[in-house]
Amino acid sequence: MIPPLANPSQSSVLIIDQYQEDMHRLSRLLQERGYYVETVSTGQQGLKTAETNQPDLILLDTTLPDLNGYEVCQQLQANSHTQEIPVIFLSTLDQVWDKVKAFATGGRDYITKPFHDAEVLARIENQLSICNALKLLTMQNTLLAEEIKERQRVEKALRFSEEKFAKAFRANPSPITITRLSDGYHLDVNASFCQVTGYTPEEVIGRTAHELNLWVDSEKRQQMFKMVTMYGGVRNYEFQFRTKTGAIRTALLSVELINLHGEECLLSLSNDISKRVQAEQALQAANEELRRLAMLDGLTKVANRRRFNEKLNQEWLKLQRENAPLCLILSDVDYFKRFNDYYGHLAGDGCLQRVATAIADTVADYRHLVARYGGEEFAVILSHVDTEKALLIAEQIRQTVEQLYIPHEKSPVSAYVTLSLGVMVTYPTSEFPPESLIGVADLALYAAKKQGRNCTIIEVL
Repeated sequence: MIPPLANPSQSSVLIIDQYQEDMHRLSRLLQERGYYVETVSTGQQGLKTAETNQPDLILLDTTLPDLNGYEVCQQLQANSHTQEIPVIFLSTLDQVWDKVKAFATGGRDYITKPFHDAEVLARIENQLSICNALKLLTMQNTLLAEEIKERQRVEKALRFSEEKFAKAFRANPSPITITRLSDGYHLDVNASFCQVTGYTPEEVIGRTAHELNLWVDSEKRQQMFKMVTMYGGVRNYEFQFRTKTGAIRTALLSVELINLHGEECLLSLSNDISKRVQAEQALQAANEELRRLAMLDGLTKVANRRRFNEKLNQEWLKLQRENAPLCLILSDVDYFKRFNDYYGHLAGDGCLQRVATAIADTVADYRHLVARYGGEEFAVILSHVDTEKALLIAEQIRQTVEQLYIPHEKSPVSAYVTLSLGVMVTYPTSEFPPESLIGVADLALYAAKKQGRNCTIIEVL
């Protein structure tokens, strides 16, 4: 039985697949889960439907009667009306380069046929969650930008003429103070200042900011005074102040050097931005969490394919400069399809989660990245690891997974779940692209399978 996912809230999915049996199965599965589903069987129909109906997600088969799936995805990406719609490829092709091509044309994910219902639902839910989070953040950014623009408009409008100064000073909604430049004593404050800080005018007038302990950072106050004496004023100087109760608030301070009755004074206007700062901090945290989630595999919680590609390119360039070795380990759960067929997809998901955790724990002491490379494939990137060390680590991974003792009655090689591993070690150079490492590691993995599985084969480029 497939566990229920989050409520799809009538999210729409467009299926582009020439194989009627697959299309009907997917359509029925998604409709049962509350999705609104449209189906077409050609690339041209898919492009037209996507632009007209704007589905929330597209399931796209690589093989179509008119255009292939890669061409369809490229055209979707080139169209401003459809380029933001996430595309998940469906294919019977399971080679590394097929998957690389799918991601290169703009695909967000890749599902190999025959597919498993639980995996399809999980991948769809993951992509829709990411898209919804992006839409929410965009809306929050827009609202924040409008608030900032409004505050800037208000500040620009606050230019007093001398005749209206007294009235504007008393009625202004922003806190305003007048202090003597020579000694810093407050000469006057308006009602807004008293409301924000909690002081009465009598408690402030005749005392300095230092005596009231208003500024949280006294060095910033000294810096502000230097800027005023040098330039005649400051605009939107961010600082933190204390209220009478000791609460810390954040404000933007604008200060103008004025002459009042023959004395040089400072006219200071501040806008409390504490709520805005809190909103910006919350937004930054949400953005960081979104970036983290966008780089994780939804099932196993290790890095996903996108993060793997990014990390591989980063390490390739870095280790090329350092003239240091780079190791890639590709591993595959032996006879995983038989495991899934015999124990069920829920057990299969649990198996992959335990294997991913075991791999991550094994390499925790090294500079590494563990990623889910495919359905039952995992990849490990290790920096500054030579051939001898790489083989030792790979064998530790293999033994650790085997010692999980996950029963596998349908495996010809062991009574428990095992891994086959292909290891590749090289010193990155500009002569070869990072993808060459993947190709050789994949050949080593193939050799490990051919040798009988539950073993490690290492290659050096």
